[in-house]
Amino acid sequence: MTTEIEKSLQAVLDKTVDQKKVFGTSFALKKGTSELILKYIDILRENGEPNEAYKYLAINTFQQNWDLEADDFYQMFRASFSKVANLLYQNSWGFIHTATQLFPNEVREMFRKLYNESVEISQRIKTFQTESEKLLSKVREKLNRTNIKAQQDERTISVYLAFRFPEKYMLYKYDYYKNFCKELNIKPKKTGECFLHLQELANLIIREDLLDENFLKTYRKFYQKPDWDDQYLMIQNVLYVVFRDDFKEMDLVKLLKNFNRKDLEEYYEFLDKIIEEFDLQQNDQKLVFNHRDKWIVFTIGQRYIWRIRNSKSSEPVFAAISTNVFTINHSNFEGEPNAFWNGTDDILEIRKNKEKIFDAIEKELKTTRKSSFLKYNKKELERMAFDIDFRNEILSQLETQTKTEKPMENTKPDKKTPLNQILFGAPGTGKTYTTKRIAVEIINGEKQRTRQEINAEYEDLINKKQIVFTTFHQSLSYEDFIEGIKPETEEGNITYEIKDGIFKDLAKRAVSYNKLSETDEQVYDFDSAWNDLIEEVNATIQKDEKFELPILTINKGLNVTEITNQGNLKLKPKSNVDSLEYTVSYNRTKKLQEAFPSLSVVKNIDREFRSVIGGSNSTAYWAVLNYINTKINANQKPKIEKRNFSPQKYVLIIDEINRGNVSAIFGELITLLEEDKRKGNKEQTEVILPYSHDKFSVPNNVYLIGTMNTADRSVEALDTALRRRFSFIEMQPNPNVLLDSEYQDVDLKQLLETINQRIEVLIDKDHQIGHSYFIGIQNLEDLKWVFKDKIIPLLEEYFYGDFGKIGLVLGGKFIYQEENTAKFTKNFSYENDFLEDKKVYRFTPSEYWDESTFISVYED
Repeated sequence: MTTEIEKSLQAVLDKTVDQKKVFGTSFALKKGTSELILKYIDILRENGEPNEAYKYLAINTFQQNWDLEADDFYQMFRASFSKVANLLYQNSWGFIHTATQLFPNEVREMFRKLYNESVEISQRIKTFQTESEKLLSKVREKLNRTNIKAQQDERTISVYLAFRFPEKYMLYKYDYYKNFCKELNIKPKKTGECFLHLQELANLIIREDLLDENFLKTYRKFYQKPDWDDQYLMIQNVLYVVFRDDFKEMDLVKLLKNFNRKDLEEYYEFLDKIIEEFDLQQNDQKLVFNHRDKWIVFTIGQRYIWRIRNSKSSEPVFAAISTNVFTINHSNFEGEPNAFWNGTDDILEIRKNKEKIFDAIEKELKTTRKSSFLKYNKKELERMAFDIDFRNEILSQLETQTKTEKPMENTKPDKKTPLNQILFGAPGTGKTYTTKRIAVEIINGEKQRTRQEINAEYEDLINKKQIVFTTFHQSLSYEDFIEGIKPETEEGNITYEIKDGIFKDLAKRAVSYNKLSETDEQVYDFDSAWNDLIEEVNATIQKDEKFELPILTINKGLNVTEITNQGNLKLKPKSNVDSLEYTVSYNRTKKLQEAFPSLSVVKNIDREFRSVIGGSNSTAYWAVLNYINTKINANQKPKIEKRNFSPQKYVLIIDEINRGNVSAIFGELITLLEEDKRKGNKEQTEVILPYSHDKFSVPNNVYLIGTMNTADRSVEALDTALRRRFSFIEMQPNPNVLLDSEYQDVDLKQLLETINQRIEVLIDKDHQIGHSYFIGIQNLEDLKWVFKDKIIPLLEEYFYGDFGKIGLVLGGKFIYQEENTAKFTKNFSYENDFLEDKKVYRFTPSEYWDESTFISVYED
């Protein structure tokens, strides 16, 4: 499987590990995974086995019972999944269990295809989901019920795969997948693509051998090795447990940054008095230290004792339990012993009523054996309460938390690099590799790099989508490059939508980065909101409850009835259970959100929505979009002071730029490519695109690098308007790079120079042969292969089959004249002189070539 992960993971700075510089995915993955494993080991040591052993039992039970050829497939199926517990959604299990009971042979074949490892995994998942939907109608008809849902989503299918092939597949759940992506500073995939994304992350973890001996030694104390390789289940356990709410580690500085420093000091000063007065100890099961969105609270048993709120809350700064009321803001606790909750902004009021507070605390301690809220205890906050040195260290960071480090500067950042350039030259002159080097230097700065380092950084930037590579050809069009109308299949229906092309997509990313570069915080965007919506709907459906979305009409709404296997939503009016369902798709909703980040600007929903996504149920899309926009707005981080960021740079590499119809492909963009007309420059220019009617301009942080093979078509053949907007850099053959060749029995430098001198005389310099054909030659066999499969076919193309001129280039040891023995009919006359003068040439067989054959090219 192609590692898509290596297209999305971002390198992060490792400030604690002393190691060689590692590029891209390995670097980020090693750091993030190692930290999570250390946390997991701590959890095991402090808390024991975290109740996850049932997964081993479930998989072993499946392995012992599964038999695709069983006569009674239904009974075998039930036995195999009898220990599945909470790994499957109730609706997912309900459908597949019922379908197996009613149509065992159909389900048997579905699983046969799913478990066929010769077929690519994403195709198997898609097939299983499609056949589930087909089977759903038969199940509904058989039971005469319409409220059954298939819900064979990626989480469900991950269970099927992990049970059958635990040595190859992960158990997937969105919550811990999302947190893992956040830990690695990468963006989660959209619903439907998350499981395979997580699967590739796990593949990399195993490939990098990150489950070290220390981890394995600790892990095996709690989980015995099964008969199958359990590395994937180990990874799942690490991620699931570390990100479980009861074990998730807190970022104290992040939590405390919205609290007033002086208020925190006063809060902990009074907490110290409580601890001292009652000789409270760490790890006491009566005590709970927790936090909510806007406050931190200390609890004994079932009751809050002492609380502080942050600057975002409108509640009193402090609140404490007491035996008597002593503030205007107060309420009483229900039950015995009698107590009151008092809120105040003045710490002096708390100190003045210390005795009343302590009396109430004493009663709580006497009546409590163990708090039922203990699972919500946060170890970090507990440590803040008892470890004063640790507390002071955390509080001291609040003083400097708003300081930001200067962004890492590139080497030689002032070097002027053309925004648009074309590398042209003969075949094999290293144009494609040079585009890699230039692209890396544009983005990461110019410095000395080895070829391996350039390739590694290039792959990393491809993964981050800062570099995009494409090749022009005769069938490439404006619709592929800028935008066009393309067919889409949505829940079996074909729709036509405007799709962004290669260049427009890159330009939009470049603009988006500049808008978001004011903060280092991860942005809560459409994908985040959509994924959260899917999770909330799933949770509601599992409880057999309704997930309602309001609409513009008062007291009306739409219920989300289903999440399709494609990750889309189905909605139905809450007031009419017999009405048709409306499908709301991820892709079309995303387009609407890009067009209408605020619904307040929409005056006519039907007309304006249709102008963006075509025919649709506008009310259904409005309901979902309203939820998405509200969610995004609620999760926006407050803007911090804008820092002086250098724009992140993006590069589009266009190989063989002269092989496409350049004027048709670029269209109106030819004007926008000029440096002074780029977005952000003084003469910036916008055009209206013909399909979407969007305003569009090319950002000044987007670079274009083209390559052109001069043997295919000359520079002059390019559109004149395009030529004016590009800098042209000639790439000539460089025989000197062959001086250090590993193979020295033939002088490769002199060989190449001699061939090219002769070609330039016989044709021109545009048809010379590049040095890259000879790079990497290690022995005579390599050289023979290069000549037979590369050099000679190229010369045949150059000279259009004129073997005499090829002979002038290579000499008589490669080509010889053969006697013309062809016999022609005597009853038809033609130009006899032609037949007499026609010469026949043959290449000498390559198996007879030796060093002297190649040396003869430049010495004879």
